[in-house]
Amino acid sequence: MKRGSGTRGVGRPKARVQTGPLVLEGNRSRAKLELEIGAETAGELTDYARWVELSFSLATGDALFTTVDYALRELFRRDRLWHEHRKKGDRWRSSTSSAAGLTADPSPASLPPPPVVARPVPSSTPVTEKKAP
Repeated sequence: MKRGSGTRGVGRPKARVQTGPLVLEGNRSRAKLELEIGAETAGELTDYARWVELSFSLATGDALFTTVDYALRELFRRDRLWHEHRKKGDRWRSSTSSAAGLTADPSPASLPPPPVVARPVPSSTPVTEKKAP
């Protein structure tokens, strides 16, 4: 049997060809949020954002923003328990975010965030305390 031009193939459609970093998919407004992450994760984030920056001639802040934004969107999208929690209507956003020390500071989308440089602190470095005289 010959296929006509109007018939669809059976099965899953072919994935589109990835031509660049996944993080560049999407255009989001920005909010400033300060947090701490593990040193190993910070190093990998810095390396990945640098790769994105160099691959597509982005500013450092834009590359870092798109990388973190994409990673968190994917985490939220894929977490089934999170979706179940939200469907139940369990909302504790204001008390939990302030208790955890997270603050969101809306900023204009036209202003890129300042460049962030991850500098892991070696765990073998001794910490010395200065005593007051």
